[in-house]
Amino acid sequence: MNFGDKNRVKRMEQKNGYMRYFTKKSCYPNQGEAMEKIHSALLNQKIVLFEGACGTGKTLSSLAPALHVGRKLNKVVIIVTNVHQQMVQFIHEARDINRDNSIKTIVFKGKTSMCPDNLDYEECRLKGENTYDLLDFEREVSSKEKELKDAYEKYKRTKDPALYALRNELEKELEEARKKAQGLRSHSCSKLYEVLRFEGNEFSSWLFSDVRSPEEIMEYAEDRGMCGYELLKKELKNTELLICNFHHVLNADIFMTLLKWLERDPEDIILIFDEAHNIEASARSHSSVMLSELTIEKALSEVGEIPEPDSSPVFGTRTGVSGTGSGSGPGIPLDQDYASRLYAKRLFSCLLNAVRETYDSKLKFGERNRLGKHWQDIQISDPYERLDILKARFLRDAKKEGFADEEKVLTRLREIGEFGGRLEDIYAENYKKGLLPVPKRSQIRYVADFLSSYLVLSDRQNYYPILNMRRDFKSDRVVGRLELFTCIPKNVTQPLLDSVYSAVLMSATLRPFEMIKSTLGITREVEEIIYGITFPKERRLTLAVSVPPLFAKNRDSPETLESLKESLLAATAASPGNVIIYFQSYAEALRYTKLLEPELSVPVFLDEIGVSAQEIRQKFFKKGEQGGKAVLITYLWGTLSEGVDFRDSRGRTVIVVGVGYPALNDRIKAVESAYDTVFGCGEGWEFAVQVPTIRKVRQAMGRVVRSPGDFGVRILLDARYQGSQARKLGKFSVFGYFPPEESKEFLDVAPRDVGSLVEEFFANIVPYSPEKKDHGNKENEKKGLKSPASGRLEFGSLAEKL
Repeated sequence: MNFGDKNRVKRMEQKNGYMRYFTKKSCYPNQGEAMEKIHSALLNQKIVLFEGACGTGKTLSSLAPALHVGRKLNKVVIIVTNVHQQMVQFIHEARDINRDNSIKTIVFKGKTSMCPDNLDYEECRLKGENTYDLLDFEREVSSKEKELKDAYEKYKRTKDPALYALRNELEKELEEARKKAQGLRSHSCSKLYEVLRFEGNEFSSWLFSDVRSPEEIMEYAEDRGMCGYELLKKELKNTELLICNFHHVLNADIFMTLLKWLERDPEDIILIFDEAHNIEASARSHSSVMLSELTIEKALSEVGEIPEPDSSPVFGTRTGVSGTGSGSGPGIPLDQDYASRLYAKRLFSCLLNAVRETYDSKLKFGERNRLGKHWQDIQISDPYERLDILKARFLRDAKKEGFADEEKVLTRLREIGEFGGRLEDIYAENYKKGLLPVPKRSQIRYVADFLSSYLVLSDRQNYYPILNMRRDFKSDRVVGRLELFTCIPKNVTQPLLDSVYSAVLMSATLRPFEMIKSTLGITREVEEIIYGITFPKERRLTLAVSVPPLFAKNRDSPETLESLKESLLAATAASPGNVIIYFQSYAEALRYTKLLEPELSVPVFLDEIGVSAQEIRQKFFKKGEQGGKAVLITYLWGTLSEGVDFRDSRGRTVIVVGVGYPALNDRIKAVESAYDTVFGCGEGWEFAVQVPTIRKVRQAMGRVVRSPGDFGVRILLDARYQGSQARKLGKFSVFGYFPPEESKEFLDVAPRDVGSLVEEFFANIVPYSPEKKDHGNKENEKKGLKSPASGRLEFGSLAEKL
């Protein structure tokens, strides 16, 4: 860092208070400007849309001004991500900030992942309630012991018979309280008990003296026989910076609980989303709901054997159950719970039959035996017309059972849900008393609530009903699952973004901003910030190869296969280090693995579906870091296309084969149809398919060249990426969907030239010298020489000659 840089940073510190949280020696290009814009926007309660390429310092650019505004206005900063690697980066950034600023920071994970006893959420909750009750009883026991002692001392002095009787009564009450406490102790959480009894500031001082990872918290708690999650909960009200996952804010119930622990309101929160292009998909998964055939069976089992009123002399008549009276005859009156059980039995049986009849009618010969453990979708409603055959079957059968119409069914379901709620209260009380070995939830309530939502929402454009099926290997039979899939999750994101004080949505692939605002329901004033890649141009090469467009109809043609194979082998051979190849699907990745592996002399790693990619990724990294070379074959919609850092020798060449559109299944079509309805005809394809696909491609391209000194090649194998083919391909071209500053670097080449261009690029790479870079360019300009950047552009003329 030279003297000028030091003075510039010092001036910024004096002018802008947020620079005290900036931990680097100097700013990246545009970083100072970005912080100034974000700082001003947060003070004015705007939503910031921030697209910054790798190397623009997005995290620190957002955190520094947010922390300054948070301290100034007494707000809590919450930064969230859905990528583990980013969570680790946040912790490192926060530790650097904390060294000079003492920011009280908490890294928060879910209850289940931090539970030392590996309990599920419901059992953990009920054991917690028992633990609080246990402490109350122990306080009661302590109070009665003191009262008994006082009574005994007084009796010894006065010999008053009334005090003797009081002492005997107190002894009985004390014994009863001790028994209750003992019963609660066997169904309480000993680690929470220790947390609740723990007093003093020892944990708080340790916690906020640094930025502690969840693993450090759990180790600290385990050494003391405590629960780390509960320790953190007690300290949330003191935090200034909270690092957590998307689901902590996108799930409305969890977010409201979090606010309660923070002792804050939504307007006290400055919210930062990292990888914000994933918000829509995450919110969609949070707002979609499902009901399994097995759950319906459990609900019917919970209902139990219920005699029909017209088949038993003690229960009046069927007319009485239907709500027109209490029945004729001397039988027992039909109370509320009996009626609710009977309604539940009839309606749930209708639903179960509708589910089974539907998938039985859809299964073709032999398909039942081919089903595996993974859920497969079955269409029950046209994605465009929304005519739900399963719902029609259910309502038809319900009418036969005496429920006149959908409105009557919904009325009865509300009553059944309330009955299920009462059952849950009884189950919870019985578990706390030790009468149940494990906590139990009411399946009756869950099925009634789901069925109510399904009937109301399944015909609406924003929701799409789907039937899934798979083989249940435990019972060795086919089972179905009904799903209400959310198409546009604005019902989750809009209330959240409307309620917080301000927010920053950042990503390397956030554009187009108008689409983000529409799909997330952003109605507030917005600050838009865009900064492209600032690394030296001469240290990267982007090739768009004229492989025939990989449409489904010509993907298997010999000409296409040969062009692809030639390009892939040539690029791999010419690359001096690791190569990552992205296909549009796992099936294509598997196919080309078999095709390429016999031709390659280097290790080939396949990212397989259903297998953790972490082990393969680490082996691949290790190969490159040790100076070797390997090929990683994966697919765009897998877990390795974003959030993974293939820096330096971990990855030198990345290849994207085809445009990578997702499988156009019923879900995608339903989303497309919903967007068409809400935003206008033709917008559905753009919003649901085109833009998300290009984001995936841009994310994959960004896996290599991760720092100014890094270098690498990005290859796009499909003519649809070529600017020279845009007019010829018309609507099929995707060249115009890339930001102009990115697409202008695309070099259009033929498959036969890929190897020589890649080889020449790597041959011309020189060691990175940041101090000499600018000076060298200026000297070259004075001498009339081309800069390294302009030298890279010579590849264009070379391609033309070739």
